[in-house]
Amino acid sequence: MNALFIKKMIKTNLSRIAFKGNIFTHNTFKVLALACSLVIFNPAQAAKKDLEQEITIKSQRQSADLKNKIASYLDNVSIRQGSISITADIVKVFSLVDKESGEKNDTYLAKGKPAIFQQQLEDGSLIKLQANEITYIPNSNTIKISGNALVKQAGSEVSGNEITYNTLSERLEAQSADNQSVTTVLQPTILKKQKETHEKSKEEKVIEKETEQKGNGSGN
Repeated sequence: MNALFIKKMIKTNLSRIAFKGNIFTHNTFKVLALACSLVIFNPAQAAKKDLEQEITIKSQRQSADLKNKIASYLDNVSIRQGSISITADIVKVFSLVDKESGEKNDTYLAKGKPAIFQQQLEDGSLIKLQANEITYIPNSNTIKISGNALVKQAGSEVSGNEITYNTLSERLEAQSADNQSVTTVLQPTILKKQKETHEKSKEEKVIEKETEQKGNGSGN
């Protein structure tokens, strides 16, 4: 059950971003720039390595309501798998089984001040999602963080009252509370360095592939 939770959450590169709520017009360029900055790294390789690691769950107390199918991890909860780290004050897992299809449907609820999910990407940088409450529903591929919601990656960040992330479509939506705005903060120097590192990595992979092909050709 917890393995499914971790496996569903590792896909955290943010390739598309859309904002709702009270957003100032002059933030439009920043929003587009942030969307570009978050798509340049693909965490697929890092995710694959993480999935090969064991899962460790620690908490001061654990309990299970077998009748209602609720598992609870209480006080200083820490979940780790590879570079993935989830910390919270409490994590509850609600399990339901569809009577017709027999399909299992779990909802994961993590609470903290804040509850935090983070993962190391292939380039060594971290992506972090944090909020007072994190709700994850594997079957709908959605993660919703609410209450002082914040997403950070490579020095840039997006904050709002509520942020929803779809792990399948890789779409992020952030919205604010009444009379407030979604805030985007960019670090141009870091983003430039990140892009240069990514381009260098791509060039090295192309050269490596060409060398390998030449080696195979000469062997024939």
